[in-house]
Amino acid sequence: MVAYTKVRPTSNQLRALYGAVGWTAYTSDIPALNQAFAHSVYITAWQDTELVGLIRGITDHQTILYIQDLLVLPNFQHQGIATELMQQLMAQYPTGQTVLLTDDNAKTNGFYHAVGMRPVAQHGLRAFFKDTR
Repeated sequence: MVAYTKVRPTSNQLRALYGAVGWTAYTSDIPALNQAFAHSVYITAWQDTELVGLIRGITDHQTILYIQDLLVLPNFQHQGIATELMQQLMAQYPTGQTVLLTDDNAKTNGFYHAVGMRPVAQHGLRAFFKDTR
């Protein structure tokens, strides 16, 4: 049974989860990831003492919640964990807007559509992005 909490993972637990899903930009600078967590809201998913998923966001607690990361270990995917993490974070931080950037593929689009998210173009919006890394 998976438990959802606000327990902060250790550096090693973060490295293992981010690495398992191939997000190596995060695992190459764990101190930066720890600093990001210090300034974020998050919910973690655990099976016993194993970190199996997490969602991390940034919010002003009034008008916007930005979803930065949503990860689930490959062996735990397709069990409703990501959906539960999304629902819990949005319920705990009910702002006017919830926003995220993600890969543009059918699987990802299908998931976010299923949890109530819509492409910005459907709202007459455009997203802009600049990566300065």
